[in-house]
Amino acid sequence: QPRTDVPADKQAVEAKWEEWRTHQRLTGPNATADYANPAQMNHFTWYQTHGWTTPYPGEDQVFAPERVPGALIPAVEGDG
Repeated sequence: QPRTDVPADKQAVEAKWEEWRTHQRLTGPNATADYANPAQMNHFTWYQTHGWTTPYPGEDQVFAPERVPGALIPAVEGDG
């Protein structure tokens, strides 16, 4: 069922972000700090707080998780 708080033209991209979110360790017993890719997490937070209608600063569209610039850069696994 479509979310009524997400504009119709953004529901597909928001659904991709919801799928992405299910694979992160943001809450619960397996929560892991800095588990999510920082670029994706920043975009997810921005889109969520701006109603899925405002592109991330410096960008011209709302990206799906796999299209976020920097999304494929691996997360740092410790201090070195």
